[in-house]
Amino acid sequence: MRPTDPRFATYPAQPGVQQLRWYIRQAAAGVLTIREFMADFRAVHEASERAGRSDYASQEEGRAIWDVLWAVEFCSVDVSKENNPADWIIPEEVLAVVKRAVDKLEK
Repeated sequence: MRPTDPRFATYPAQPGVQQLRWYIRQAAAGVLTIREFMADFRAVHEASERAGRSDYASQEEGRAIWDVLWAVEFCSVDVSKENNPADWIIPEEVLAVVKRAVDKLEK
């Protein structure tokens, strides 16, 4: 999170699922770049987990958020430099996962 960045004016104050939803929606809408999203999402997810049990609105929402997390974890900006390039995805593919996830998020 970037407290002085006006794009974060609506960012939920408390760690949890609301912050995860916010990040996914902002990246899908193009408010955050996919690289900004990838730089922050794991830390936001970890803070959510430390705050307590994640109360996803549904199993579908939980799976969608975990799909995004795994996409971020297995993303490389240059897959050719990875030991097993076929095991990695590029940022644009992460964005596709993020955009699919938005439809599964609760309000």
